[in-house]
Amino acid sequence: MNEVKVDVSGTVVSDPVLRETRAGDPFVSFRIAVNPRRWNAEDGSWSDGEAQFFSVTAFRALAGNAYHSLTKGQHVMVTGRLRLTQYEARDGELRTSAQIDAHDIGPSLRFGHSTFTKSVRPVIPSNDRLADDAVTLAMRELEGDLAPDEGDSDARQDAVTEGKEVGAADMNGQADTGDAATEQGERLAS
Repeated sequence: MNEVKVDVSGTVVSDPVLRETRAGDPFVSFRIAVNPRRWNAEDGSWSDGEAQFFSVTAFRALAGNAYHSLTKGQHVMVTGRLRLTQYEARDGELRTSAQIDAHDIGPSLRFGHSTFTKSVRPVIPSNDRLADDAVTLAMRELEGDLAPDEGDSDARQDAVTEGKEVGAADMNGQADTGDAATEQGERLAS
């Protein structure tokens, strides 16, 4: 199968959110920004290029490790499979979303140092995990195309199935740090 494999170095721009697929498998989602720097020889200075944003999804043990390790503002390296999806927004505009199905995530040591603690090895199946409806909903929420508390689950599912945007999300308000996330983290550790 032909897939686009990518290695991306960027900054985490949303706190990771831990959830479950319909099959009960844990997954984490977050966004990263990649800001290219360009050298301007005329005035001898560096300038920032246009930022590119990627939604990242990781599954099972990798999800738990990423959830407990990453925070907004950290520089990370992500390796995985790139998927570009198009959908029609509420305003009728066709939009494209860049998503990475992560196979590996780690800190970028160019800007700091890290301490490694070994844990359970992640299990990464080869099936299409990004096609799960729960993952699709999470990606839409993460990208601001679906409010986490807007409408009932059937209406939200219909929006994903039809490829329609149903609201705007507050990225800071969607993270669930309550008991459900704690229970998922405990389940990953066992």
